[in-house]
Amino acid sequence: MKLKNILFLAAGFLAMASCSDDITTPVLNLKQAAKLHAVNPATITFTKANSAEAFPQISWEKANYGRGAVVDYTVTITNNENKKSVVAGETQDNKLSFTNEAMNTLLAKVGAYPGHTYDFTVSLKSSAFKTMTNDAQNTVNFKATPYDPNTVNINWKYAYVAVGYPEWDYTKAYLLGDPDGDGTYKGWVQFDEECSFAVVDGKDVTKVLAKDWKVDKEHKGFVEVTLTPDGKVAIGKPCEWGMVGDATSAGWNQKEPVKMEYDKETRMWTAITPLADKYFKFIANKSWDINYGSDKNNPSVLAQGGENLKVDETHAYIVKLNLTTAGKYTYTMEKTNIEVSSTELSVPGSYQGWNPTAKNAYRLESKSRDFQYTGIYYYPANTEFKLYDDGKWLGSVGEVKWNDTKTKAEFALGDGANIKLTEGGWYRITANTKKMLASIAKTGWEIIGSATPGAWEKGQLMTYNPKTKKWSISIKMKDGEYKFRWDGSWEKNFGGALTGLTQGGPNIKIGAGTYLIELDPEAKTATVTEQ
Repeated sequence: MKLKNILFLAAGFLAMASCSDDITTPVLNLKQAAKLHAVNPATITFTKANSAEAFPQISWEKANYGRGAVVDYTVTITNNENKKSVVAGETQDNKLSFTNEAMNTLLAKVGAYPGHTYDFTVSLKSSAFKTMTNDAQNTVNFKATPYDPNTVNINWKYAYVAVGYPEWDYTKAYLLGDPDGDGTYKGWVQFDEECSFAVVDGKDVTKVLAKDWKVDKEHKGFVEVTLTPDGKVAIGKPCEWGMVGDATSAGWNQKEPVKMEYDKETRMWTAITPLADKYFKFIANKSWDINYGSDKNNPSVLAQGGENLKVDETHAYIVKLNLTTAGKYTYTMEKTNIEVSSTELSVPGSYQGWNPTAKNAYRLESKSRDFQYTGIYYYPANTEFKLYDDGKWLGSVGEVKWNDTKTKAEFALGDGANIKLTEGGWYRITANTKKMLASIAKTGWEIIGSATPGAWEKGQLMTYNPKTKKWSISIKMKDGEYKFRWDGSWEKNFGGALTGLTQGGPNIKIGAGTYLIELDPEAKTATVTEQ
């Protein structure tokens, strides 16, 4: 029996060995490398007119790695002038197709600039099962002259702001223009970070008009850049844009414009707002220093200090301001049915007899009609009030949550109770009728500065006397400076001589000590008495 078992096992091992000899592992073997076909035609100039047409197809004879091999192909394009390369695409097919527009964009990634003719090399690699890679038998060449689709409608002198020059990307560059032909180029540029840049000629990018100019942290943002004929560059201060005029909810008050938002992708300033059939203008930084209206000689474009812009029909609009077209600026207005809020809420209460439509009822304003309202008024002690919006009364739903010092509170809005202010004073009330939330904050005149306990970071609120209409504070000061500021904002601030304070005036010097400081904002005077 033992001998039979041994013979049986031996036979089994021989059978297994025989089976293993029949199993074969595929071995990759390149039998024939891929071969590129010529690009035909081999010379092309890209234009706006032919941008949608097909670029000459890049194709090849497939590589042969043996039966059943799955082959991937990678196409690379190299700019022979600077030796930069980009992967144009990957496929298992034997061709890649592009439009002229797509190829024009692709070539920009290898430093091919508009108006200049370059020689490019197309190379191909094949890969089987991602374990074996081989070059094609050949490479092919073509010549191309790129164009910039952003400049096709510019028929005056223009230049690029080349950030990072000489390594810069014209597809992301902002433009300066000289539409008047006086040798001075101007344009608006968004700088997101500190950087260096050059200004290069738009028609001949090999011609540098200015270089090695720096952007520091003070000039980050949306700024106007000017290049003078002598090659000097000036960078303006960062600007935020808005709309004012009797067509807007802001009226002509430049300090409260309809706010516009900047979109870095479209490079447009946009506001969604109702407009009446009246007039408006665009202004920067809540000031008339920079404002745009229509050019009286060419109403289709905007001009600094130009004519008021007319709204033909009362409606809600999407307004877009385009300031990135090489010195000639435009805007568009598109009617929209996007919901907008009323321009104001009234604040009826015990202080005026609960009459929401009376002239003595305080109002909260929504300048942009975005459902967010605010207003600052004096309320006597123990005043009760509600908000009133087009026939609807809004009170507090649930608890009015005050902070420990009773200077700030938040509450939900709805069909609720009266809101009560136990202490008299000036309060800023804000409401969001979309989110149905509201807040109250005690506010008014404050002193702020290096001499105060909060330095320049935190103002010290003064106390209001409704009889004298003056403000006062008893405070310990350090050697230093201070100013008077309204509602925690620098939009309204007093400095200079105590006998004649001025808006935005110089800081006021003071020595260390404890003082009673009184302010008369109507007379624009103040007194300081050491205690």
